[in-house]
Amino acid sequence: MRITPMDIEQQQFGRSFRGYNEEEVDNFLDRIAKDYEEILSENVKNKEELEKLQARLEEYSRMEETLRSALVNAQQSASNIKESIQIEAQAVIENAKIEAERIKQRAKQEILEINNEITVLKKNKYLILEKLKNTLKIHIRMLEDEIREEPEQEERTLYTKGTSTSFEKFNSSYYPEKEQQSDDARKNSID
Repeated sequence: MRITPMDIEQQQFGRSFRGYNEEEVDNFLDRIAKDYEEILSENVKNKEELEKLQARLEEYSRMEETLRSALVNAQQSASNIKESIQIEAQAVIENAKIEAERIKQRAKQEILEINNEITVLKKNKYLILEKLKNTLKIHIRMLEDEIREEPEQEERTLYTKGTSTSFEKFNSSYYPEKEQQSDDARKNSID
């Protein structure tokens, strides 16, 4: 069992014939009791402080563990996000390549269709020109046949008079610039 300051203060010694001075021993015991009480008080304070420090240390250890765990989680999350973004970016790139290829194929198809349409239009133009040429040839032959049949002089004169007037009217309605040129030519010949 430990000695308390009270034990020291209340300690009584037996008396002997040549013993110590009782007053000095009491004074010394009082001083020892006070010092011992201060030391015990400091010891209690130190224990309390130690308990507080240990509690804080445990709290800091828990915080450190939480921070460590949070850091590991953050690193894993960052890694997962990075991986997810890379996968997503790759998918976007692949989709863009597919779309570009589809657009390219569509453009090639449109070019082929346009070229085919141009070819058809050229053939149609050629056919129309050939038909027009043949029609003109037929009309020229018909005109030549008409001219070969020489009508009598009177009929020719009547025919020529009526035709030239009709022909001039036809010319002026379809070719007004020719009429202007022939008017200018007549004026020049008169002058």
